Amino acid sequence: MNPMGDRSGTDFVQVGATRDGLDPYLDQARQRGMRAVLVETPAYLRWRRALGRRPFDVEMAVDQPQDVERVIAALRGHDVAPALLLCGFERYVGSAFAAARRLRVPPWPRVGETFHPLDKLRQREALARQAPHLPQPGIALLDRHGRCDGPELRYPQVVKPVDGGGGLGVLLVDGAEERGRALAAIGALSNYGGGAFGAVVAEEFVKGPEVSIQAVAHDGRAVLVSVCDKITTIERHPGPGGAELVSFREVGHVARHGGLADPELRRLTQAAIDAVGYREGPFHVDAIRGTAGPVFLEMGFRLSGGGLVALVERATGVSWPSVVFQAHLDGRPPRLPAPPAGRRGVAGQVAVTAPAEWDAARALDTARLGVDLRPAPVPAADAPAAADRAALGSDLLRHTGALGRVVVTGDHVDEVRAALESLVRHRLRG
Repeated sequence: MNPMGDRSGTDFVQVGATRDGLDPYLDQARQRGMRAVLVETPAYLRWRRALGRRPFDVEMAVDQPQDVERVIAALRGHDVAPALLLCGFERYVGSAFAAARRLRVPPWPRVGETFHPLDKLRQREALARQAPHLPQPGIALLDRHGRCDGPELRYPQVVKPVDGGGGLGVLLVDGAEERGRALAAIGALSNYGGGAFGAVVAEEFVKGPEVSIQAVAHDGRAVLVSVCDKITTIERHPGPGGAELVSFREVGHVARHGGLADPELRRLTQAAIDAVGYREGPFHVDAIRGTAGPVFLEMGFRLSGGGLVALVERATGVSWPSVVFQAHLDGRPPRLPAPPAGRRGVAGQVAVTAPAEWDAARALDTARLGVDLRPAPVPAADAPAAADRAALGSDLLRHTGALGRVVVTGDHVDEVRAALESLVRHRLRG
């Protein structure tokens, strides 16, 4: 019997809206004739409308979508019968998987009958148990005084919430005093949708190029859709008492076919899902290319944000969300085309934050590169309503200010990356 009532399960439910302007699961649901249901906070639903985002068939306002009981109560109250229930935003990944398990709908049970997504610290502990040979930086919980729960770590360190997302509250420190200021700054923030973070961790900073893997698990096997090199900048801004804080921001990515990933990245990706027991569905892994091989940082059990879904398809010809729906609803293993031989099989993007950057992008060598300028839609309102600003504080901090994206395609990773980094340097000079 369907746990949601008499209606057969025909609806697609997404817990949490994407923040990058793309709605890839909505597209898949429409292609399959499924009713698309979005669960989000009242404030963010209003903000989505002001941003001109496409509406779902049903949009349900839930005060705390991170609470599985509230999600289930809302679904029952709106006569929703899920055939598939997935997470659209990192903050709500726990409640999405818990709701699917409680309602006995995909991705349960193929995702793993007892699977629940681990936070950043628990992921690292699981990988250390299952694959102790794989390198990862030292990590420790911080107490309310900023002290490590265990042996002290080497500096510099990265201080961040254990259950944050979107780069929120990720700070670089080089001493105990700076770590205390970072902890105070994170304590003054709210997690997305309101509420405090579960805990704060410090990890040893590993210097090296950052990389991410976009993948799908099927029957416990990791299928790599793409591999992305990250373009990251350091930002400096005032903290508590006027002291300077140093944070990171991902401003761009360079994507290529997952079949081109080196064997070490493949082993790391498989080891990561083995360690956490994740057997079916989308995921991404973040790592650093260290001197001893890739160093695991963290993973997410959803599609990547930041416009990466579109970038991955541009580089590989693969619709990542389509592969996800096929795995969950059809039981079909991912079958990816071979990596393209040339023909602009590399695609990269950077977020544009100043009008002059559009001019710099137009000056790129279009004889060798494809250059696509994608302005962001202008919101219907200059700012959220005053009553919503507190609830949207983290969103306004991390997901506003970009004027659009510049997408560059080419045959070679180094060439595409150099073009994008020239735009970032132009920004920093400005």
